[in-house]
Amino acid sequence: MKKIIILLLCCGVLVSMAGCGGNTAPPPTESPPKKVSATTIPDVPAKTIPPTTAVEPAEKEKEPVPTESTDQVTESTKIESAPTTTATEKPKVENKPTATTKPTEPSATENTLPKVEEPPKEEEIYVGIQWPEVDPAEIERLVIEKVNAYRTAQGDTAATMLPGLTKVARYRATELTTNFEHRGEQHVSTELKYGQYVDLAPYGMSDDSYYKGYSREAIGMGEWFGTAESMSDRIADGFHHSKGHWSYVGRSKYPYIAVGVTKANGKWYVCILMSEENYGG
Repeated sequence: MKKIIILLLCCGVLVSMAGCGGNTAPPPTESPPKKVSATTIPDVPAKTIPPTTAVEPAEKEKEPVPTESTDQVTESTKIESAPTTTATEKPKVENKPTATTKPTEPSATENTLPKVEEPPKEEEIYVGIQWPEVDPAEIERLVIEKVNAYRTAQGDTAATMLPGLTKVARYRATELTTNFEHRGEQHVSTELKYGQYVDLAPYGMSDDSYYKGYSREAIGMGEWFGTAESMSDRIADGFHHSKGHWSYVGRSKYPYIAVGVTKANGKWYVCILMSEENYGG
């Protein structure tokens, strides 16, 4: 800076000397050069100072660099806030183990599943109840055979089966599935028009005429299962040990027999009809 000021002063002196070259008087004695130097000296620094002052504050402004310090502070704050976010994320991760513990419960249930296996259930099934379908007609035939065996064993005659009367016995067995009780001896024969027709019109009772097809009936019901052989044994044995039923089923007074058997509602129903005469074959 001092060199620049000295050069400017020298330039000012030369200019003043060039301007005063036409005068005869010696330059050093005149006062104007002092004024010029005084005026030029302040003018030069005025021109040169602004650029220097303009440069200096710029350099000074570069030195402090306040923005960098603020950025560092903000970065530190960001770093401090980051752990807060991670801290909030960690509890979320902690909630995941709870979700993982839930699948452990089905694993426990899966462990219990083998304990309750289907094969044991199959073992609990009573295979003996799974009987094949039995033909009711076969049961009817075997019941008559067994009843006659009991009759002949006690000295009575065997009963003869009537096909026409068998239809009546089967009809009665079907009625027993909805109404298990005895009914009049003539109503089924009259409905089927089987047997001997009794005309009451000469007596003024034409509406009361009826058919007579048998004499007595024995009815039974049971949850029987098995083969036709085993069920016929139970039926014949049951009537044989019933004094009231065997009093006419097992007597030679009733030489004709018919048996009707049917199944409904998980039960078997049987009707045995005994007749003193062959009313319809």
